[in-house]
Amino acid sequence: MIFFTLQKKLRELVTSNCTLLWLEGAKHERVLKIKLTGNKVILNLANETTRVIAFERYACTSVGLQFWFQGKAGVLYKWEQVQKSGGYDSMHKEQNLPDDEPPPPNVAA
Repeated sequence: MIFFTLQKKLRELVTSNCTLLWLEGAKHERVLKIKLTGNKVILNLANETTRVIAFERYACTSVGLQFWFQGKAGVLYKWEQVQKSGGYDSMHKEQNLPDDEPPPPNVAA
C-alpha cells in the first residue's frame, strides 16, 4: 500500500505539464525520465546522467516528493513556472534563418 501512494504521486508528476527538477543540497538538475524499482527511484537527468536514488522513507508534498536516505534529503520538485513542452527546449535549439533574412533583434549573429 505504501508504494501504491508513491506510484500514484510519481504518475501525477510525470503526467503534469511541468518541468521536474531533482534538488539535492545546493545542486539541481532537470529530470527527463523516472522509473520506480522497489525502494529506488531511477532518474534520467538532462546532463545525460542516470541517478539512482535509494530511499528509506519519502513524503508527498504540494510541490513533489521528498526522499531520505541515511539522514540526507533530496526533492523531486514540480517546477510549475516552466512547462516541459513549452519554450525551454525550443530556446536551446539553433535558430535556422534563411540566408537573405537578417537575424531578429537582440540575437547575436
